[in-house]
Amino acid sequence: MRTSLQHGLSRKQLIKLDFSMFARNTFSMPLRFMRNSPLALILLILNACSGMVDVPSANFNSRIDYLVIHATSENFEQSLRLLTQPSENSVSSHYLIPTHDDASYPRNRLQIYRLVPEHERAWHAGLSYWGEETGLNDRSIGIEIVNEFKCEGTTNPIEETNPEDINCDFRGYDEEQIARVVALTTDILSRYPTINPIDVVGHSDIAILRRSDPGPNFPWKVLYEAGVGAWYDDETKQQYQQNFAQKMPAIASIQEALNQLGYLVEVSGRFDRQTRYALRAMQLHYRSEDYSGNVDVESAAIIWALLEKYRPQKMVLL
Repeated sequence: MRTSLQHGLSRKQLIKLDFSMFARNTFSMPLRFMRNSPLALILLILNACSGMVDVPSANFNSRIDYLVIHATSENFEQSLRLLTQPSENSVSSHYLIPTHDDASYPRNRLQIYRLVPEHERAWHAGLSYWGEETGLNDRSIGIEIVNEFKCEGTTNPIEETNPEDINCDFRGYDEEQIARVVALTTDILSRYPTINPIDVVGHSDIAILRRSDPGPNFPWKVLYEAGVGAWYDDETKQQYQQNFAQKMPAIASIQEALNQLGYLVEVSGRFDRQTRYALRAMQLHYRSEDYSGNVDVESAAIIWALLEKYRPQKMVLL
């Protein structure tokens, strides 16, 4: 009997023919497909032998429950270096959004910089707390916005300071930069629709003793009107304001309300330092005209209006 080689087939052609015959007998796939794509056959064999069976479970949730917005306090060049290069205190974020008003930004058009994939853990939140969750790096996406604000405080330990000891020079945000923020956050929320609007927060919300960014000039209401984040209903706020003008809630109730909203506050019944810092953080976000950290009728009304809208189940605890 004459061999295949004797019939004029080269070794390369013979191997190709063997692949095709194996495919015909094993997978019943068109011979012309396997003759032209032996790699496809190899992939099919590996897939068939992998032993992997997919059975989707309904018992899971997203790792991402929070969206945290920061301001860098540095120009673009320094911000990019700090967020991407190792240092003694390395930090990072998932995204960086530059501004046109920055000589260190090298492009003519504003572009969003992706620094860490969303499924990875960026180091942006640090020591943080929100809504009974600590260490928000594990559960959040962080966005840094280039803004050269500066804050100075005293040399005393933070436990011995008050909000008025912090002196900040807050800068504004340009419209195109905010348009990029809106576009990015809208896109993120389309992928993580279970994020509660009240859990779209600033760095100052989750680190009340350490941080003041993105500051009182950040247009949270503009984001809300674009479908991103939380804001109170004016009518509800006014109703609470009328009620509280007659009788303010006790300090313990205000502390509990701040805590239920998400802020780190221990219910002490005293108008103490932690309560002032929590009020300052809330005011930076929702009442930027006055963020002194003092308790007043309007601030209490905003807290209650936000709770009623976004955490109604918590109202029974007040």
